[in-house]
Amino acid sequence: MSETNSSYPYASARIKASESALITRDKLNRIIEAKDFDTASRLLSELGYGHQQASGGFEDMIAAELETADALIESISPSDLFLRIVRAGRDYHNIKVLIKLFMQDKNLEEVELTPGNIPVETLRRAISENNYYELPDTMKAAFGYIDKQFAIAMDASIIGVAMDRAYAKQVTALVGEMNDALVTKYYTAYFDFANIIAFFRVRASGHTRESFEVAYVRGGSISKRDFSDAFDLADESIASALFKGDYAQILGPAFDEYQKNGRLYMMEKARDDYLLGLLKKERHDMFGIAPLMAFYIGKQREAAAVRMVMTAKLGGIDAEVVQQRVKELY
Repeated sequence: MSETNSSYPYASARIKASESALITRDKLNRIIEAKDFDTASRLLSELGYGHQQASGGFEDMIAAELETADALIESISPSDLFLRIVRAGRDYHNIKVLIKLFMQDKNLEEVELTPGNIPVETLRRAISENNYYELPDTMKAAFGYIDKQFAIAMDASIIGVAMDRAYAKQVTALVGEMNDALVTKYYTAYFDFANIIAFFRVRASGHTRESFEVAYVRGGSISKRDFSDAFDLADESIASALFKGDYAQILGPAFDEYQKNGRLYMMEKARDDYLLGLLKKERHDMFGIAPLMAFYIGKQREAAAVRMVMTAKLGGIDAEVVQQRVKELY
């Protein structure tokens, strides 16, 4: 592991000092209950959210918060591997956005992207020049797979599938290299949930078992065979076939909701609440990665919550509906 000059106790102390600025559920409730969008925006600004961008739109405020959090974590993390792991998702998000722009014959610079491990300009150059030599091996292999599939048929859905599999492979390798019990548990669950949600999405769309097997990502604890064996079961039998241990308790109520309305949102909420809960349990361990990881993921959850609430305010969605959909905060 490559180490910086920081230490876990020092990093933990810095995180503890930054926690007071986080938006709590009580603070978020005040914004949810605001009478209109302008009042909600004013409350958000009064909380200090977005720093110098507070006079801009809420997306600018969110971007400023995430940039500040990222800079903090980079400056204090004792583990470079941890930074590479949490930033990898941004790389794959960015490459998907750029591929979409390219396929729509749009300017690759028209969307502002936040860099992960790979400079955005490197990704733009790879797409525009159709040359992937500067990219990680996993990403290069994904492009090779896409090119082969496109030679048979131009199916844009294969892009997301290929990049999701590459992301899982890259992160799983980094997690193994880091060899931290909490990080391993978090990402094992993360990829299990990714497969569970993909499983229901593929079934609901009427696609075949083979379609799911192509979309399946490695890195979780539930095997592809287990999913394949459960694919043709009745809904009421799937839970007992796939949801074991903690997953049974966490996903049970969400699965009941899914059976009623066919919507996966509550299952996604259960996933995010569970994953953040894993980190929050360990966030007081000043000699490990938990405080940094909990804070970093907590800031992502906070950003998602602010975006959802402010978007709901713009759309005039009832506060009670928003309350039900808000995921757990740090």
